[in-house]
Amino acid sequence: MFYLHSIDQFKCMEHKKKLEELNKQSLHKLEEYIKAKKIVLKEDDHKKLHSAKEEWQLAWNKLMEALLVLERIEI
Repeated sequence: MFYLHSIDQFKCMEHKKKLEELNKQSLHKLEEYIKAKKIVLKEDDHKKLHSAKEEWQLAWNKLMEALLVLERIEI
């Protein structure tokens, strides 16, 4: 039983690592897109983009918290 629980925890950790990598890639691709299009943002647009990135990160943190809760209750 302990062995199976450890395997499940390992799988969960692997999923979290994949999700973390996807999060990093998404933010990186957004930056690449802006640079590739040579988009020059007005100050207001820059603030909106920064705000959107912060909201993205807050949502990401909430997702990770939810995964931890689910892991704890073993769903």
